[in-house]
Amino acid sequence: MKNLWKKISICSILFFAFAAVSVFSTAEAKKMQSEKEARAAALKKVPSATVVEIDTDYENGEIVYEVELLKGGKEYKLEYRSSDGKLMKYEWEVKVPSNKDRTGKVKADALKKAEADALKKVKGAKISSSSKKLDDGMTQCKIRLKKGNKKYTLVYSASTLRLLEFEWEVVTSHKADNKYIGSEKAKSIALNKVPKAAVIKVEFETDDGVAVYEVSMVKGQYEYDVKIDAKTGKILEFEKDIDD
Repeated sequence: MKNLWKKISICSILFFAFAAVSVFSTAEAKKMQSEKEARAAALKKVPSATVVEIDTDYENGEIVYEVELLKGGKEYKLEYRSSDGKLMKYEWEVKVPSNKDRTGKVKADALKKAEADALKKVKGAKISSSSKKLDDGMTQCKIRLKKGNKKYTLVYSASTLRLLEFEWEVVTSHKADNKYIGSEKAKSIALNKVPKAAVIKVEFETDDGVAVYEVSMVKGQYEYDVKIDAKTGKILEFEKDIDD
C-alpha cells in the first residue's frame, strides 16, 4: 500500500511540474523577441502585403516593434508590444487619394455623414471629437472615437465621403506610485492648461533621462501637446498647432 501511495505521489509531482513548465513555456511563447517575429505577425494581419520597414522602439517603458507595409494602394503601420506580442496600434491610409477626393465639391452635411459612418464602422464607440478642415489641398472630416481601451481616428474626404485613413490604438494608463504622479493626474494637469479639450492619448516616456508624461489633446481646430514632469507634475513643454 505504501508503495502505491509513493507511486501516486511521484506521478502527482511530475504532473504538476510538467504543468508548470507548460504554463511557463506558453507565457514565453507569447513574447515577441525579434523583428522577424513582428514581420510574421504583421503579414498574418495583412496577408500578401509587402513589408517596407521594421523598427524597434521604446515606448511607455517597453520595447515595441513598428512594421510598415504596402498593399492595394494602402500604407499600413502596425505596432506590437514585445513583452506579450500584443498588437497595440493598427492604422492604414490611402496612399494616393483620387482627384474627386481632392477637388470635388464638398458634400452638404459632410461632417454629420462622416460621423454616422464612423459609428457604423466602430460599433458601440462614442465620438470624442470631430472636425472638418483643409489638409494638403483637400477638405477632410476627421472623427475621433473611444471604445473600451481603444481610441480610433477615421479620416474621410469631405467631397466623396471615402474613408482615407483608419487608425486604432490601445490606451494604457501609468498608475500613480511613490515616484510618479500617474496618467490620470497628468491628464488633469493638461486639461487645467487647456479646459474642455479632448484628450487623445497620455504616454509615459523617458526624455533625456527624465520621466515625463506626454499628453496629446485637441480642441477646435488646434492640437495640443503637453509634456509634464512625471515626478513633480510641472509642465516642461507646451505646444499648440493647427490640427491637420
